[in-house]
Amino acid sequence: MSTSRRHPPLRFEPARPAPGRRKILAFLLGTLIWLAAGVLAVVLLGQSFILRHLLLAVLVSWCVFGIALAFGSASRRRKEGEAP
Repeated sequence: MSTSRRHPPLRFEPARPAPGRRKILAFLLGTLIWLAAGVLAVVLLGQSFILRHLLLAVLVSWCVFGIALAFGSASRRRKEGEAP
């Protein structure tokens, strides 16, 4: 005899969304930390093909996620403006 209850799907809703400046600061700080780690690795381990590609991957991902963050923020502001 199985008694399984159906629970409604959980949906995460933050108590208070982070302000835009805080998101930008966190984004930039995270990027600086990754770049510092990459530069430190190149300095300590010597330049190599893999480490240079690691730094390039960090820069490319920074650009991609920066664009995604900008579009997401703009979309959210647009939707909040349409709300009654």
